[in-house]
Amino acid sequence: MIDDIASDVRAQAVPPVDGRRARAGFWLVAAVYTLVMLGGTLPMPLYALWAPRMGFGPFTTTLVFAVYALGTVLALMAFASLSDRVGRRPLLTAAVLAAATNTALFLLADDVGTLLAARFLCGTGTGVFTATATAALGELAGAEHTRRVSTVSTAANMGGLGLGTVAAGLFAQYGANPTHLVFWVYLASLVPAFLAVIVTPERVTARQRPATSVRRPTIPDGRAARTEFLRAATAVLVAFAVSGLFSSLVPSFLREQLRVHNVAAVGAEVGLLFIVALIAQVAAPERWITGRRPAPAFLVAGVAVFEAGLRHGHCRRSLPERFWRVQASAWPSAAVSGSPSGSPTRGAGRICSPRTSCSPTPARSCLRWPSDSSTRPSTRTSPP
Repeated sequence: MIDDIASDVRAQAVPPVDGRRARAGFWLVAAVYTLVMLGGTLPMPLYALWAPRMGFGPFTTTLVFAVYALGTVLALMAFASLSDRVGRRPLLTAAVLAAATNTALFLLADDVGTLLAARFLCGTGTGVFTATATAALGELAGAEHTRRVSTVSTAANMGGLGLGTVAAGLFAQYGANPTHLVFWVYLASLVPAFLAVIVTPERVTARQRPATSVRRPTIPDGRAARTEFLRAATAVLVAFAVSGLFSSLVPSFLREQLRVHNVAAVGAEVGLLFIVALIAQVAAPERWITGRRPAPAFLVAGVAVFEAGLRHGHCRRSLPERFWRVQASAWPSAAVSGSPSGSPTRGAGRICSPRTSCSPTPARSCLRWPSDSSTRPSTRTSPP
């Protein structure tokens, strides 16, 4: 998917470290991965609280989401292969520091410009950590545990995203300061995360001078590979459009249209999208992974049921019933976003399914499309 225009630099793993130390490092990286992804969705339930204070509406909310995605994409394009040269640990450390910095910006935010800066930095840190952590997990687990790597990285990614909205909603609803307390707690949690990264075994030896290279998107050669790529890319685009629309605007819709003022309920509603997506990716039958029809079927059904739920819920007089109808209608849409063909799962630095085996590769190939057109991709990554 992305053509590597840098020199042919390949990371080499050191001789295997002590098995117990490698296992501990694996779970430490997975835990920090979850925490970093959790931080990416903490602001979602809080935009409805910031909006009246800062004077912005739905358009600005979607702009803030878009800035997050922009930061993630630019980080993947510019820095995904950097850990192959300087090692995994320095990049993981930098990503944790970026998470701490954007958290501090959220604590200081009193205007839209600060929110935009915080979200851009958050997206950048997430992109760097995602590419580096998946490669690190693959190296720490070893080639014989590639399925575990894929499943754990999926759980850390989607699970962290779901837990972030739930945690933010609970702190905002029941904490002393709705828009600050959760960020103070998260900032404190990044201290042990930073220490965990520091003690994680480093598996890259051939260190070289740091150098970044921007890679340009390309379409695979060959008619069959190009057709497969475009089909998967279309499914990913539509799935992320659904999840992006849902996660960016539903909190405001619940608060302003359905009069749901319980922020914990709003956070749970958005978190449900990611949790169901996680379940769909991990537990989907093999025929859904390899088939071409399940994802479009889920997509059509999910959008139809979601629209019906919104219309029916909006017309009801009972506010609790409206809320739960909207929430129930989100389940098929969430399954779409997490369906094997609709939302890519990157294993150890490669696009793959959590139910299939993927060989660990350098972080630079996190953005590469497999040259073998017979390898049917499934899909995933973190929505903004």
